[in-house]
Amino acid sequence: YVSAVVGMQIYSGNSGIISFGHAGFMALGAYGSALLTIQPAVISTSLPNLPHWLAAIAGGQSLLVGLAGAMVVVGLVAVLFGLPLARLGGSAASIATLGFLVIVHVTLVASTDITRGSQTFFGVPRGVSAFAALAVALCAVAVARIYRGTRGGLALRAAREDEIAARASGVNVVRQRLVAWVLGALVSGAAGVLLAHFLGAL
Repeated sequence: YVSAVVGMQIYSGNSGIISFGHAGFMALGAYGSALLTIQPAVISTSLPNLPHWLAAIAGGQSLLVGLAGAMVVVGLVAVLFGLPLARLGGSAASIATLGFLVIVHVTLVASTDITRGSQTFFGVPRGVSAFAALAVALCAVAVARIYRGTRGGLALRAAREDEIAARASGVNVVRQRLVAWVLGALVSGAAGVLLAHFLGAL
């Protein structure tokens, strides 16, 4: 939960834009890592129609491999959606993040061959200890603090306070919003991985 909150605040806290979409990144991280780490014996019964290209890499991977794979998926989706989102500000950007969350939800529910839709996705190995959760949470806090102290973090907070003045001072607001969006998405995705592997089902 600490990692999830920090991930959202990397974007919302620095940009001043309320985000509803970071829960979607948690879902993408959870399902992405679950597909890679699901117990191989369960795949044939729980995901009988899994596409062949995905079945070739799914199942039996370690938690670290699942985390890495999920971060790739989350990063790609964050960049693709973040490019148009970074051009928006204020309530328009907040509504766009809500739209992103709806898109992720509908896609996951409709992809029954991959995610089991609205049914329980089970067979995820429960490998998250308190130590692992603490390590990821500390890394998340460190990433957030380091980013906040960078030139980009300062520029984004300047745009949060007065966007016109920040642009007049040479701040590339679009780029800084995109960086914060992607960085927050990756941290939120890691929180989703932890949650999936703590619960064992989603």
